Amino acid sequence: MLQDTGNNSNNANQIPNPYWNVWATLAFTILVFILFSALQSFFLVAYMFSQESMTISDALNPNSASGFGALLNNYAFNGDAISVSQIPAAIIGTALIFFIIAKRKTLSIKNYLEFYPPRLKYLLVFLGLMILGMMLMEGVNIWLDRPTPEFMTKVYLSATNLPLLWIAVGISAPFFEEILFRGFFFEGLRKSAFGTLGAVLLTSACWAIIHVQYGWFEIISIFLIGILLAIAKLKSKSLYVPIAMHMLMNLTASLGMELNL
Repeated sequence: MLQDTGNNSNNANQIPNPYWNVWATLAFTILVFILFSALQSFFLVAYMFSQESMTISDALNPNSASGFGALLNNYAFNGDAISVSQIPAAIIGTALIFFIIAKRKTLSIKNYLEFYPPRLKYLLVFLGLMILGMMLMEGVNIWLDRPTPEFMTKVYLSATNLPLLWIAVGISAPFFEEILFRGFFFEGLRKSAFGTLGAVLLTSACWAIIHVQYGWFEIISIFLIGILLAIAKLKSKSLYVPIAMHMLMNLTASLGMELNL
């Protein structure tokens, strides 16, 4: 019996890691983000061309290069352009993550990302913590007399299709970002030498850094929120909890913009 137990232990130790290793996880995360960013840019430029009745030759004309650059910069802050570029890019980016997981052929997408129905207790507790966090950040903004970020103001003032913007900001962006950062990236790092703490800090830092449209205060705040989202994923063992928290945060910010503008 002792011999059998030892053999079973050795066999258990030889079971391969069902997740992509750390280098593959890093490479695939970068690939997905680059593709997502490229698709966003493509759809944004396509929207700009459709609105301005431009042609490719117009854009490539050296005499209009400066005007084209200024026009593109304006559309980068346009609410409608962001909406029509964000949504399809998020859908394709999410599909690519699912494809990468499926190619591993060890875990289902549901098990890999922990797409499990959350316990109501965890969902309510972490949604409450997110509300408290948002109240704290708003209090700090008022105390420091910080204005609303210019990016947010320009986006909402230029949007003519608010429901589409709310879908882009409040649903598609949180869904894609949580699947990438608190799902695929987080699980790959957590099962590596980085461990749980390294996964929490690194995914939160990377998530904060990509929000280059904001200032340093907002980026630090996003990093701290990322830590809370990662803790929510760990404690609840459900990716749906950070997704719900992220959606609540973005939709609340959107509502706040509507009330203040």
